[in-house]
Amino acid sequence: MANVVICIATCNRPQGLRRTLASLAALETRHRIDVLVADNDAREQQGLAVVEALATSGYRWPIEALLVRERGIPLVRNALVEAALARPGVTHVAMMDDDEAACPGWIDALVTAADRWDADVVGGAVLREMDSPLPAWASRHPLLQPKRRDKSGPVSLVDSTANVLMSANALRRIGARPFDERMALTGGSDKQLFTRMQRAGFRFAWSEEALVTELIPASRVTAKWLLMRGYRVGMTDMIVARTHGGALRAALSESPRIAVGFLVGAVGPLTTLDRGKRVERLGKLYRAAGKIAGLTGVHYEEYRKVHGA
Repeated sequence: MANVVICIATCNRPQGLRRTLASLAALETRHRIDVLVADNDAREQQGLAVVEALATSGYRWPIEALLVRERGIPLVRNALVEAALARPGVTHVAMMDDDEAACPGWIDALVTAADRWDADVVGGAVLREMDSPLPAWASRHPLLQPKRRDKSGPVSLVDSTANVLMSANALRRIGARPFDERMALTGGSDKQLFTRMQRAGFRFAWSEEALVTELIPASRVTAKWLLMRGYRVGMTDMIVARTHGGALRAALSESPRIAVGFLVGAVGPLTTLDRGKRVERLGKLYRAAGKIAGLTGVHYEEYRKVHGA
């Protein structure tokens, strides 16, 4: 039986956090579960209030909240990891976002995959649910599609903490404060960590059965948000590449893709009247521009603004 601490970072999303915690209360599992929430909203502390109310009313699992006053996703993740690893007997640390809900078999699917493929890190599939009707033009956009792979099994890399299980031993071996706090509001500190673990020889796996569903607010279903998300992903990908391979190697490796991105993004939107295709093709230009920003040290702080409730 595994001893799993489920960690959730939250900031200004009390409704989303309640939905997340309700899904965890409905887990069907044979493993020991503890839930740990870190609130990154020092002013209103709504996450702390949600956890206190649930704990008082008799939440199914042992649950605790902590406050991280300084803004930044990796700071919160590091606080969660430190607190989770301090729990007696912990074998695994799971993470999910405060805008997600887990399926009943979520934890067992992750642990089964870790055991079956002797993996230090297991990622799981993410479905998308819209909180309002999805415009027709956005229905095919890649960033709004489910995050799935063809099958469960060993993979070379998992790149997100939105649905992940990590071995406690692996986290101890990688060292204290594993998430890069220089990426406080840019995003990408999860991919940064997992790339470092990959280079250190840690093993990764994927579980299609470990499903979570992300609730996407209307504020993210806009051309501006989708374009800037592509820009940010390009930027943080290059920050990671620079960190592990050096700026020159990253620039030489990505230059052809950057050139193609600018070409497709500049010409592609002019060749169609389909708004969805125009946004998707223009997104290639934004992603290429983001890569240049990442290579040259320009930072865009996507996570300064919180979307959803």
